[in-house]
Amino acid sequence: MGSQVKKFFAIGVLSLVFAFVLAACGGDDPTPTPRPLAAAATPTASGSETPTSAPTPTPYVAPTATPRPDFDAEAYFSGQTIRILVGFNPGGGTDAQARLMGRSWADFIPGNPRIIVTNLTPDTPVMRNFVWKAKPDGFTLGIGATPGILEMFSDGAEWDVGRVSFVGGSSGKERFWATWRDALPDYGCIDTAFGSSGPEITLADILPGPSSLDANTFLTSWLADKFDVPLRLIPVASTGSSAQMLMLERGDVNSWTTATVWNQLPRTRPGWSAPGGQLRPFADLSFPGTKQGANTEGEFDCPQVTTFLSAEDQEEWLTWNAPATFVAKNMWGPPGMNPDVLNTLRKAWSDAFTDAEFVADAAKFTGIPTVLTPGAEGQVVFKKVADSFTANVDKFEGLQKKFFDKFVQ
Repeated sequence: MGSQVKKFFAIGVLSLVFAFVLAACGGDDPTPTPRPLAAAATPTASGSETPTSAPTPTPYVAPTATPRPDFDAEAYFSGQTIRILVGFNPGGGTDAQARLMGRSWADFIPGNPRIIVTNLTPDTPVMRNFVWKAKPDGFTLGIGATPGILEMFSDGAEWDVGRVSFVGGSSGKERFWATWRDALPDYGCIDTAFGSSGPEITLADILPGPSSLDANTFLTSWLADKFDVPLRLIPVASTGSSAQMLMLERGDVNSWTTATVWNQLPRTRPGWSAPGGQLRPFADLSFPGTKQGANTEGEFDCPQVTTFLSAEDQEEWLTWNAPATFVAKNMWGPPGMNPDVLNTLRKAWSDAFTDAEFVADAAKFTGIPTVLTPGAEGQVVFKKVADSFTANVDKFEGLQKKFFDKFVQ
């Protein structure tokens, strides 16, 4: 394996990624599973083809480690079409990941099937529900920007992240919040806004109700509430990287929070992330124990938000942060997928993201560094994190309502 690729196995996670989690939880399970918190104090389709309706999922069956020797993967996939669905508009990071897979991944799948990418928006709940209910034959897959754990409790959501057929992850751990320099010249990193009576910091998202506060808006709201940061959330009809960048350019919002895009900015918006550029670092929201890294233009020079948190607050932050950040771009299919089919796709995913030429092409095409999460190991982590989060969902939903009432205007 080349030095360009980082690979996280369930066992290796213990020392490499989730050491912070284990310290916070006091356990010896190598997965991010925070213990339940105390009770809360306060309670359109577009693209190349249009998907058709699909049957309800079959019961989940844990897959075997490898396809059976008598499974003819080449015959199964030859002449077939795999549709990859992405829940955001063209032009963003998740769409770029899907397009990369659409043009190059088939070379690693026996039978070299045709691959079509379809934008089916919004991600929550439309795209995720569609993939969840699709026929579990391996020919309908989704690519997500997050695991979708926080989002599975939103209105209309039908999926259970713990039961999806996880193919693999290709990035993760990093997340950031940045402000628009001309609109907010007096703010530096987030601590300069603690208790501020200065200008409001605005963020946009699809926000029809409290349950729509997802990985981006919930995490920023939690911090704003904790440190009395003047935040306002603006409801919009469409979101995603391309829409967010346009809103920043127009002056509709003055900040943005997302994952993986910091590394893409030198390619998509040259100069924005350079020293003195318009997009100024505000807060590092990465997975605890990691750091938002530098891109080719400059450092993300604000500290991890855990720097400002007490030990008790760090434990709660972990509970909400881990489900959103432990893996970013990831592919999955409906529950009940044939284990031989699923493991063929998992092998193709890992083969691609450990191939030096493919990884180099991915970095050039998407601008996103590769952090490989293999499918079988990721399946275990997905279920454990989803189960852990579910144990805290009552407090999560109470905070969603509190933050919606406080910050959405």
